[in-house]
Amino acid sequence: MLLLDASLWNEFLAGSKQAFERIFLAYYDELFRYGVRLTGDEEVVKDCIQNLFQRLWQRRKLLGPVEEIKPYLFTALRHHVTDEARAQKRRTALQSGYLGEAPVQHSPEEFLIAQQLTTEQQAQLLGALQQLSNRHREALSLKFFEGFSYDRIAEIMDLNQQSVRNLVHQAIKRMRQVLPHSLLLLLHGFFAHFLL
Repeated sequence: MLLLDASLWNEFLAGSKQAFERIFLAYYDELFRYGVRLTGDEEVVKDCIQNLFQRLWQRRKLLGPVEEIKPYLFTALRHHVTDEARAQKRRTALQSGYLGEAPVQHSPEEFLIAQQLTTEQQAQLLGALQQLSNRHREALSLKFFEGFSYDRIAEIMDLNQQSVRNLVHQAIKRMRQVLPHSLLLLLHGFFAHFLL
């Protein structure tokens, strides 16, 4: 996959519109899901993805080689979403809080075992996720829903790897404190699978 990514990226850098389209089509859905988790606003995400790809095409001669396209695009989208949040704050002056943290949105259905959860358990899980900080939710999202390694998450979130590990560990620890024991037993296998 790395060789394919590098080859496709190099074709794009050389000006291949077909390679550019393949990149766009291959990663649009994943970028969209990630962006919606960051902002909760589908239209903003669509605009940010469109702007991201326009900038990539316009600046392709200035870009360097990339080993893996997906983490590169996730990082770039995160920056676009953060920039858009700052611009919206300046425009509306209604939002407050740390601008570097976009609100990460999740639904219990994103857990692979969601079909096994009752409505009450789904509500408990969503409530536990909402008690986490945006950074904790984002780290969990990238680890468990996108399947990124800790080093890739560190690149995307612009943190060191240990900080990412700490965020994931703290988030799981917090969820263990607030979730009922019966629900923890269901989720234990899910978390244990990804934390190996």
